Amino acid sequence: MVKKTNDYSHMKLEEQVIQKFPQRCPYCDQPVFYEKFDLKVGENEIQCPSCKKIYIKVVSDAIPLFNPMPGEPR
Repeated sequence: MVKKTNDYSHMKLEEQVIQKFPQRCPYCDQPVFYEKFDLKVGENEIQCPSCKKIYIKVVSDAIPLFNPMPGEPR
C-alpha cells in the first residue's frame, strides 16, 4: 500500500496578481479605463477616447466587473 504524502486537493485555489497592466484599445493601443463606462454582463459598445473608433467589450458573469487590488478603493 502506498501512502499519499502530498495531497493538495483540499487546498483552496487563490489568484495572485503579480503586475496589473491597463486595458488597451485594439485599434490605437492607447490605455482605456473601463471604470468610466457603465459595463453590463454581455456585449458592451465602447468608443475609444483617443481614436474614437467603436469596439465591443465582452463582460462575463463569472468574473467580477471590477476587482481592485487589496487596499485600493472601489
